[in-house]
Amino acid sequence: MTARPVDCAEIRSGFLSGNVPEGTGVAAHIEACPQCRELFEKGAELGKRLAQAVLPAAEPGDLFRAVQADLSREVGGRARLRAWPTWLRAVLLVGVGLLLLLGSQLVVLPRSDFGELGVTFWLVACFLAIWLLGGSLWLLHVATAPLSTARLGERLALVLLLVPAGAAVMAYEVSASWANPGFCFGYGGVWAAPFVVVAWLLERRDRVPLHSLVVVGALAGVVANLLLHVHCPSLHLGHLLLGHASIGVAWALVLGLLAGRLQRAD
Repeated sequence: MTARPVDCAEIRSGFLSGNVPEGTGVAAHIEACPQCRELFEKGAELGKRLAQAVLPAAEPGDLFRAVQADLSREVGGRARLRAWPTWLRAVLLVGVGLLLLLGSQLVVLPRSDFGELGVTFWLVACFLAIWLLGGSLWLLHVATAPLSTARLGERLALVLLLVPAGAAVMAYEVSASWANPGFCFGYGGVWAAPFVVVAWLLERRDRVPLHSLVVVGALAGVVANLLLHVHCPSLHLGHLLLGHASIGVAWALVLGLLAGRLQRAD
């Protein structure tokens, strides 16, 4: 049995009654209607504001003009970035991670032996890149969808935190040297900082849930591990776990603590 479809007027009436419309019929409608979809973004902030204004009965076209007028109040560079389509924001976020890799390769630690690297090296690189793309898409789209659940975000955050450890297990060599994990931790953590900044610029929600912040930190760790996978000569398992895989955990803790302090300040 399929859910009864809803129309724009029912969406508006749901908000005016003081509730956030939900259900499979609502989900199907906002997937096909970009104007109504905007009412549910940022935790349905715009839809709630329209309800508080107690809008008079109006045709859907009038409601959409009101939505556009409200959205137009957001100005500036970040507002323009947040208004980009999801796919474009995700491409930009992933692109920043790859540009950081390219920049480190060209400017800081150039490497010229890529033709001599084995299959394992490229498998690990692809493994990290795929999780970077998938996590970025979830962060910028699924996490902000009306029917998204915190439990799903928590599970993804945990998986992303473990991705670098999985890469370490795939790449390590028994006879590898220990090297200096502290240097790699600092190097990777610093290089991942621009990724965190861009993720914040692209985030549409004013109050980001904790699990989404953990996802940002974990993705920063994936970016750092991608850089270190290319540049670090050590394949010792302890080195990879302490100096590489721990970066995402550290960023997640920093973002979580920062968000907690900001919320207490409010």
